[in-house]
Amino acid sequence: MNSTPIVNNSLFANLKYDFPAGIAVFLIAIPLSLGIALASGAPLFSGLIAGIISGLVVAPLSGSSLGISGATAGIAMIVWTAIDKLGFNGFLLALVVAGVFQIIMGLSKAGVIAYYFPSSVINGMLTGMGFILFLKQIPHAMGYDRDYEGDTSFFQTDSYSSFSELTHMLEFSSPTAIMIALISLGILILWEQPLIKKQRFFQLFQGALIAILVAVLINEGLQNFYPELALGGNHLVMIPVLKNTSDLLNQLHYPDFSQLNNPSVYLAALTLAVVASLKTLLSVEAVDKMDPYKRVTPTNRELIAQGIGNACSGLIGGLPLAQVIVRSSIGIQSGAKTKATGIIGGLLLLFAVIFIPTMLNKIPLASLASVLLVVGYKLIRPKVFTTMYKAGMYHFIPFCVTILGMIFTDLLIGLVIGLISALFSILLENYKSAFYFNESHIGNKTILRLSEHVSFLNKANIQQTLEQLPDYSEVIIDATRSKYIDYDVFEIIENFKIEAQRKHIKLTIENLRGFGALKPVENARAPTYDTQQSLTPAKVLELLKEGNERFVNNLKSNRNLLEQINDTRQGQFPIAIILSCMDSRTSVELIFDQGLGDVFSARVAGNVINDDILGSMEYACKLAGSKLIVVLGHSHCGAVKGACANVELDHLSGLLDRIKPAVDAVQTEESVEITASNDELVQKVADKNVQLSVEQIRRKSPLLDAMLKNGEIGIVGGMYNIETGKVKFYSDV
Repeated sequence: MNSTPIVNNSLFANLKYDFPAGIAVFLIAIPLSLGIALASGAPLFSGLIAGIISGLVVAPLSGSSLGISGATAGIAMIVWTAIDKLGFNGFLLALVVAGVFQIIMGLSKAGVIAYYFPSSVINGMLTGMGFILFLKQIPHAMGYDRDYEGDTSFFQTDSYSSFSELTHMLEFSSPTAIMIALISLGILILWEQPLIKKQRFFQLFQGALIAILVAVLINEGLQNFYPELALGGNHLVMIPVLKNTSDLLNQLHYPDFSQLNNPSVYLAALTLAVVASLKTLLSVEAVDKMDPYKRVTPTNRELIAQGIGNACSGLIGGLPLAQVIVRSSIGIQSGAKTKATGIIGGLLLLFAVIFIPTMLNKIPLASLASVLLVVGYKLIRPKVFTTMYKAGMYHFIPFCVTILGMIFTDLLIGLVIGLISALFSILLENYKSAFYFNESHIGNKTILRLSEHVSFLNKANIQQTLEQLPDYSEVIIDATRSKYIDYDVFEIIENFKIEAQRKHIKLTIENLRGFGALKPVENARAPTYDTQQSLTPAKVLELLKEGNERFVNNLKSNRNLLEQINDTRQGQFPIAIILSCMDSRTSVELIFDQGLGDVFSARVAGNVINDDILGSMEYACKLAGSKLIVVLGHSHCGAVKGACANVELDHLSGLLDRIKPAVDAVQTEESVEITASNDELVQKVADKNVQLSVEQIRRKSPLLDAMLKNGEIGIVGGMYNIETGKVKFYSDV
């Protein structure tokens, strides 16, 4: 049996995994943060501030085990527009306000939105991000770095697209960059081999770290011996170098609080809050799906953490934050176990920016591109295409549309396209597939059993189903399990009552309790002494008839059997005793829709009367308070056939002798010999056997006869038709 592994979520329990993963996240975060800052029209240092805040503020507050936050390209154009309109300091004020909006959204439980994203879109987002990452990193691996790192848009700022860039880059490719990218890629692939993974040395150092170190050494070697071949300029990481504390303080910017009365600030803040929250919630769903330990992120807490992070980032000159898939994926693929990975990444970024920026500026972007190529390939996950295809077209098509939308537009627009496609698929699936009700057909009878939630999306199919019902048919609509029924659906059912009369349809509606959120149907409880004593024999017979009607219509009372066990543990107060045949098809609790403690059930082949049966009936009525005795025969009774065929078999012979009076009586009435092959006569014998049994009860038990005459009990006979489920009673009480 497979089980999900368990991990200790303590910050320090998994450092041997989280620290190397944190290094990988830190190394990748540098070019991504710088590239997104460049694309946003903000100071380069603002992207690094966002990365530091995400590690030191958001990660400790977040409930996400593996989610990594940072500046995101999906918000770059919003930031650019806000800076252009408000100035950078005015934009920072809008970011602080956006953080407050996110905190309010988290406190008001808006994070629940995340649970409504279809898995087809989430899977499509992961795969689409993999394709985008792969396409965007190929030029960087070739040494063509005009497009900023972190871009996810199809149409790039360098006037090329993700596809045209692949041909254009050939004119500007660098042999050294290609060599470094290939060597780095080779190291990364080698590190993924099972034989390498088993070695303790290789477990201590992530492949990404080794690949980048090797790339730095190669380029430094070329700088010393073949400077004309070495990479430089925009082919390397370029962090602003801080020479002293004054330089650091000069990189910090602060909100312009004088614009607090500017409506444009709040409009920009709302836009930032909504987009950043949407990206975060989508990423949360995606990252949780990738988590090997299947931990679930509390989305409301995540919004609050992101809001605090954005407010802090705005206060010191950073970019907007959101949880992002690329950095989270790098952490997961690097072996991260807990959110310590994000904290370590933030600490390393802070340390590096202050103390070793010159060293980091030696890292070739081609090496980082190789790391991201591997991340992109793992995100694509070819196997997921098969999985989504097997899930059906209503899942596979939105999955594919999301991927294509992301590749040919950008992350946010692609997701919107995917969500619209998923919504359309849901509507179509609701129209064509009746998963919101279970429709079954028995002869001319149609049974519609409504599910727990029936929304307006189900309106068209329900309307069509009811319209297609033939005249003179029998229809049962069971709403017992429903907890919510949309008003439109309720109105359709109410209108169908009139239509059913016009079409001569026999309509039974069970537990349709209104519309909107519905109170649960009350459970049927076992009889108590008071409820038993309040019943008359006629009322008990009526209850049995109602129960049989439910049985025939494939309905049943709402019962909690454990509850009924507790109800009856101190005593039982059954309302009737029912003598039936031992036939496996004649369980009286099912036939009359009764539960634990409701009726006494006496069973013997041929439902014959003997002293033991009579004693049981006397106990049930005189001592236990039952109000009704039912002798229940059934069609195609094997014991009756045996009596008609004069079967003799040890003790069975004596039992069948008790049915012989019914055989003789019918034979006298019909003036023909009774044989087991004549079904009509056999059924008449079964009827007569029940009637004679009722007479025997009165004749052989003075106690029961006296109770009958005093009106304390009733005695009736009935016949159960095993083909229709219907019970026919011979008389009332």
